[in-house]
Amino acid sequence: MSKVLAILVGALCFSGIANANNNYIPILYNLSTILDFNPVKGPIKSLDEHVVANGKEIQEIKLNFDNGFCVENLTINRPTEGYSLELKLKGSVLEGQKNGKPFSIELSKDCNLHTVNDNGDKMEYTLNSNGMIKDTFFLGSKISEHFYDKESNFVRSVFLFEDKVLSKNEVTYADSHERPLDYKITNSSGNSGGFIATNSCEYSEQLVPKLCQLTVQKTDSPPSKPTEMTVSTKVEFY
Repeated sequence: MSKVLAILVGALCFSGIANANNNYIPILYNLSTILDFNPVKGPIKSLDEHVVANGKEIQEIKLNFDNGFCVENLTINRPTEGYSLELKLKGSVLEGQKNGKPFSIELSKDCNLHTVNDNGDKMEYTLNSNGMIKDTFFLGSKISEHFYDKESNFVRSVFLFEDKVLSKNEVTYADSHERPLDYKITNSSGNSGGFIATNSCEYSEQLVPKLCQLTVQKTDSPPSKPTEMTVSTKVEFY
């Protein structure tokens, strides 16, 4: 199931903070892109999120931020897979272990995503002018590109291998202002069937996606039974 989540988060790739009450903190949004969780707008102090599928919790993620909106610590557990990640901020690096092996995220001077080192495998990221992920590189080669509209809503991603397109995601929103995580993703792949994912949430007054219903339908033929997940999110603000 985490593979489905990873694809979706890769698809949703949603510096100093300006207007933190109304915008995503860039490091939070970028971490949500690479670590599989729903981003939330505003001056966040902590985030606690649970994902349930078929009556079982498949993921829990917790983050804490200092009053400068930099990540202090981060933990992820996926009990059905035996997956765990635990990171703490040391200087400008979130350091720790993933499944018992070294894992670290190097941050820029303004506490945004720079590189990810997964037990020696290093990903490098470039960001756009709003601090969101633009391109991802592995061993010097570009492996993904991300595109946004004029309001910084993610609308498209392309995944590459040796400069050839492996797959693409197109994202549309019901109302990107008032319902920022109500979306439809259409995935297409040259090597296998794609999928269509739809997400619908209940929001607080601060647009926290308190409870979301995510449905993923593969486009193989004949069609398989859709996968349904529930995502609940609790947030503390400064």
